[in-house]
Amino acid sequence: MNMKRLIVTLALLAVTALAYAQKSPLLKTWVEIAQVEENDSIVLEVFYIYDDVPRQYYLCLGSLGVGNELIQFGVDPVDLLFLPLGGNLDEVILSLQEIKELYKMPKGGSTQVDGYFSLLAPSGDLIPITVTSRRLIFSKLLEFSIPDSTQDLVRATYVDKCNFNSLLGSVKFYKKLHPTE
Repeated sequence: MNMKRLIVTLALLAVTALAYAQKSPLLKTWVEIAQVEENDSIVLEVFYIYDDVPRQYYLCLGSLGVGNELIQFGVDPVDLLFLPLGGNLDEVILSLQEIKELYKMPKGGSTQVDGYFSLLAPSGDLIPITVTSRRLIFSKLLEFSIPDSTQDLVRATYVDKCNFNSLLGSVKFYKKLHPTE
């Protein structure tokens, strides 16, 4: 009986310590600027973290699948891919327009950008992310990928040009509503 009480007390202490942790990525509050949904799930989102000083805006590209160039399996729903966009809305729009220009790369063309691959919120060191132009029958895609260090597989997510244009338009509209941000 005393062992159960000790375990419950330790568990409560651990939960309390996590609840009061200042830098826990699990407790960061996102302030959403714009998002794009597809099939009732968010596929793209621009946000900033409420308590961060100075303010930094991010693009969340969602979770990554694991596979090769043709087939990706979604196996990790909590680690997300983030790109830093800047400290104000003008920089955000400029960064998003630079990403939009990548859709003009020839099929298979690629470049690298820096971003974060982390648990639920941008944290840790910046890592190189490969951006590759892909084409389907009637759509252009950007593949954002990082190598899987354990195998010869690629972890990637795909962003449709139509969805990206919708996100950029939403951010521009937000800027008109909040010109001082």
